[in-house]
Amino acid sequence: MNNHELTLKKLDITDLKNLIDLQDKIISDLRTDEQHFILHRTASDFLNALSSSSTYVFGLYDGDKLVSQSILSLPQDNEERELPEFLSDRKNSEIAIYKAVLVDPEYRGRGLMKRMLQIREDTAVLNGRKIAITQIAADNPASWINALQYGMQVTKVGLDPIDNAEVIYLQKRLDGKIEPRLNTQKTFPMLLGKDIHHQVPILFNKMQKLSADGWVATSLTKEKNGYRLIWNPIEETAQTIRLTPLYNDIRAAKSL
Repeated sequence: MNNHELTLKKLDITDLKNLIDLQDKIISDLRTDEQHFILHRTASDFLNALSSSSTYVFGLYDGDKLVSQSILSLPQDNEERELPEFLSDRKNSEIAIYKAVLVDPEYRGRGLMKRMLQIREDTAVLNGRKIAITQIAADNPASWINALQYGMQVTKVGLDPIDNAEVIYLQKRLDGKIEPRLNTQKTFPMLLGKDIHHQVPILFNKMQKLSADGWVATSLTKEKNGYRLIWNPIEETAQTIRLTPLYNDIRAAKSL
């Protein structure tokens, strides 16, 4: 079945069972140690999302079969939002919160992930949102690599305040502006290695250090030895002076 034959729909309560069935199918397809990558939403969770005026639940149907879904939150200024610890200086009405995109294992490799990412972004822009944010488990490199490939940047690395899980926060400007201002003359290409999942504990610690010292992971390059994550420091006079010794130390190392 070609992608153009799939039907895009803004889901409602009539799609509840299909949402649950798709989530259960995807979770069961994962290894036991990977199942935490996906938030296990209950029927009540889905109902709340489907009935919320500030949440969009999108789905792709192949006939009567739901094969992909994604959730976009557009919080209002008068309500609490998810990830309040991230970009807390921003008004809710400026922010779009991207949640996980799920694709039926039988339909992978057909560009459905990219299509669902694009509909989220288009909807956020149409609603005047200036910046998109998301939070991804550090030990789910496939997802944060995908987000980086779609133009998001790592601007915070740390622990989730709710459960102390190691997480990566990413953001993307939707209004064409660059934030934060980066010193593009200084870069550090961090080799992620071929077996990224095995390297996650080491990578997380070093990514957390770089982030805390004012560096932003801006992009990826792909090489025969695996991906390199490109970092740049924030371009601020005081910050740049403070970061120079760290930068020189990193450059002196062969790899992180």
